[in-house]
Amino acid sequence: MATRHSHRGFTLIELMIVVAIIGILASIAIPSFLRLQARARQSEVATNLKSLFTSMRTLQKKPTDDIHSTGFAAERGNRYSYHLENNCSSSEDRSKVDAVLHPVDKCVGVDTFRFSDFPVTFAVVPPTSTGWDAKGMANGMNVNAGLFGDEQTWSFLVYAAGDVDNNLGDSADTWLISSSDGDLEPACPSTGGVMEHIAAGEPFNSNNDVDCN
Repeated sequence: MATRHSHRGFTLIELMIVVAIIGILASIAIPSFLRLQARARQSEVATNLKSLFTSMRTLQKKPTDDIHSTGFAAERGNRYSYHLENNCSSSEDRSKVDAVLHPVDKCVGVDTFRFSDFPVTFAVVPPTSTGWDAKGMANGMNVNAGLFGDEQTWSFLVYAAGDVDNNLGDSADTWLISSSDGDLEPACPSTGGVMEHIAAGEPFNSNNDVDCN
């Protein structure tokens, strides 16, 4: 006589437990994935800011107040805008196949030819507070992007701002690089008034797009 095997399916409770476990794993994995994705996108800004810093530091005299005065040109496909002025009174236009430069460009705009839904430039989010070294303070450095001082003794502060979390409704991922050492407090995430020691030429994330809205 043949043995009969009974086939029992999953109960509702068992299915609910499996769904709950999947939900818990997803809640852990998705934020980690977003941070990894953001860090990969941030490699652009670190490379370009260091390139601009090196170009600036090789100059003997203070350049003209133009972000291209050192020959700086970000690679096409850039999702960050680069700022020698916070509000960008004039920007290199990257909305077409060929980039359009103006007699004086304070900023390099986002490559809106590729990222058509992005703004031309993002609003920078400066550090909450800054304290620069003696040379930077003597030259009048503050939280604003720009060139400071005179032709022989000068300092600079450059920002980059962009989107890395695919949410254009929140504040921009903002980085800076400067010619001076400094104590800086990021705007977000807050460090509760604790200043971070930043060396000249070291990119500093003043507003993290993933962690802050």
